[in-house]
Amino acid sequence: MRLVGPALAQVAHRKVVMIQPPHTPHTAALAGLGVAPANLIWVKSQSSADMLWATEQVLRSGSCGAVLLWATHIRQENLRRLTLAAQTSETLLWVLRPLAAAQDPSPSPLRLSVRPAPEGIEIGFVKRRGPLRDEPLFLPLDGPLTIKRHPVPAQDVPTSAPPVPVYDKIETH
Repeated sequence: MRLVGPALAQVAHRKVVMIQPPHTPHTAALAGLGVAPANLIWVKSQSSADMLWATEQVLRSGSCGAVLLWATHIRQENLRRLTLAAQTSETLLWVLRPLAAAQDPSPSPLRLSVRPAPEGIEIGFVKRRGPLRDEPLFLPLDGPLTIKRHPVPAQDVPTSAPPVPVYDKIETH
């Protein structure tokens, strides 16, 4: 999350949607990144079809600043639909997949692999526009104090974070 945190902070004045996150979003940590708990929507779906439908609807509506989708298995034609929807939207899209998916084809213009490294993370370039880059990029992660770079106004951060609501579907009007 700290890797995408600066980009989330840029669009945090709009809603940020997390679809199928593997764990309950930690609202205090997200607030430290600049995403107010009131601007966070957590979507948990019952099926892959609902997950893809919700992601596509958020992208097409243009009502949110960013979408983060965790997908363990996603077919190439579904990735293509999401890529096209993202290209016609001002909403940022991240599809987070297992490292084993790096071997699968994807229409995404940028694909990164992220691995833990001592005192930071190692970012590999699976696919990108421009010249090849064989060497991974090292991103140092300082202690928890770096998370406070984008503080949320105090009135937006509850003292005891309530649970984030779970939505089965996103309806657009």
